[in-house]
Amino acid sequence: MKNTKLLLTLFIASFMLVACSSNTASDASDTSKNNPKVETKSTSETEDVTEEENSGNEDSSSEEYTIVDIMNEAAANSKSTDEIYVTGDVVVGDKGDVKQGIYDLEIIGGSGNITGTRAAVRGLFINFIGSAPGSGIDYPSKIRLILLRGDVLKFRNISKIKFTAVPAKVQMSNELGVGEYVVGRDIKPGTYKLSTNANMNPELTYSGWSIDILDTSTGKTIEQTYNPGNMDVAVKLEEGQIVSTKFDNTDRNISSDEARLIFTELNQ
Repeated sequence: MKNTKLLLTLFIASFMLVACSSNTASDASDTSKNNPKVETKSTSETEDVTEEENSGNEDSSSEEYTIVDIMNEAAANSKSTDEIYVTGDVVVGDKGDVKQGIYDLEIIGGSGNITGTRAAVRGLFINFIGSAPGSGIDYPSKIRLILLRGDVLKFRNISKIKFTAVPAKVQMSNELGVGEYVVGRDIKPGTYKLSTNANMNPELTYSGWSIDILDTSTGKTIEQTYNPGNMDVAVKLEEGQIVSTKFDNTDRNISSDEARLIFTELNQ
């Protein structure tokens, strides 16, 4: 139970800092998004939330805020950036390169790996491959990301990017692209059978979709795949969980940006 409250408190502490500071931030804090120079900052600047520090208020915070509430508030405080030349690590925060929130990361130049470190929530890993449109390599050019204060993004062989803020209110869908999605905000809770609108090369048995489901109440992650070697797959999604999806496009009947993992409700 303590782990449940602590993880929720980490989300609350991270996102509420933005809500408190958004009304007092100066125009100077926004200039970093217009400046192509990317400065590296240590994640040690991020405040560590300990169980002792939050023991007095975690019960009231848990009752007032759910993960979905926090994510909706984060999206409301997101702020799109101009195009950014990648000259180093990209830091998330009021004085960083992009404010914390929910974004569609757009790859504008180059093709390569997107990794990073999380300041607070360790189970939400950043590990994607992306490519710019017209690069000749078919990886997604848009990836949905949940970014927290103090997170650091690292890009390899990617030269230019842009962050487009996702609206505070979105229509839930049972078709998800590549990226990170919140159950109860982006997709309804339920038990689903998986399918896809993309062809998958049957000779590449293990290439297709991979799905990670982070339970924010326990910190545990369930891993699953949907590919030619494993096509009879169902997953159970509960409110507040975070679903991370990746796709290895082996047939290319459609682009990776158009590929969707389809969740069909399973009647049990």
